[in-house]
Amino acid sequence: MRLAVTVHCVEFVKDILNAKPLYQVSPEGETLLILGVDPGTVKTGYGIVSNDGPRPVYVAGGVLRTHAKQEHPAKLLTIYNALDKIIEEYGPTVMVVESLFHSVNSQSLIKLGQVRGVILLLGASYGMNIFEYSPLEIKQGITGYGHADKAQVLYMIQKVLGIAAIKSTDQSDALAMATYHAHAHIPQRVIK
Repeated sequence: MRLAVTVHCVEFVKDILNAKPLYQVSPEGETLLILGVDPGTVKTGYGIVSNDGPRPVYVAGGVLRTHAKQEHPAKLLTIYNALDKIIEEYGPTVMVVESLFHSVNSQSLIKLGQVRGVILLLGASYGMNIFEYSPLEIKQGITGYGHADKAQVLYMIQKVLGIAAIKSTDQSDALAMATYHAHAHIPQRVIK
């Protein structure tokens, strides 16, 4: 199975490198900056790509961390403030967030939903177009295999964006969301 995934990965990279220009431009004619956010209560990954040319270009990325001993409302505020600074600094106009998936632990799902809500509120407050995709959809689009593991997604993002080192899988997941959106923009997925 790993060999088949590797073949898909190589073909995907070739397709991206040889792609015809696909530009998404704002009404003013400026290139879009796309912010991908991988929500988490302890670690929230973010990644910003520009679709300046035939393939996405890495702009920034990292991981926002909360303290384990913080109360949950304080964690939400930490994430809000840190992401607010990033949006202020880079000025992305599009936000991409993973859709929620089912979890065995309902408490974790509720807390993750609250983090996601804070992120969506922040994007909406900046007037960003907000899109969501399922983890399966993003993995399929990035690696060619919908059940790829995090290491495979990280590897493909490093190859596609030409980044030597990515700090964590949280960051690579966020970059994968932004990169996927840059290639597969589907207007009807915008959250109204």
